[in-house]
Amino acid sequence: MLAFLFLLGLSLPVFGADGMFQGLVVDPPANQPVTSGWVYVQGRNHALRRVEVSHALIVFGNEVPDSQRHKCGMECLIPGQEVRVTAEQDSSGEWRAKRIEILKLATHRI
Repeated sequence: MLAFLFLLGLSLPVFGADGMFQGLVVDPPANQPVTSGWVYVQGRNHALRRVEVSHALIVFGNEVPDSQRHKCGMECLIPGQEVRVTAEQDSSGEWRAKRIEILKLATHRI
């Protein structure tokens, strides 16, 4: 029985840890190329996370007026927006967004 449970444990997929973080969408660092499907989010503590967004559900938070909401894909994510990201960290440490909530629209490009 113990051997069966051990083999069952080996056959289960290993998933990364889910996390939630909030910050501003920013331009990539000067030494990094712009890559389609990826954005950088800088937290209040100045931590910078690179996030894959091509498969994420993108929604507007309650803070964004109804008149400024529209159907939105990853092209809507621009520097200066405040976002809340729900993502999974993969085995290589990269963040893969599941959901991005736009909390504040960009008033100017930073």
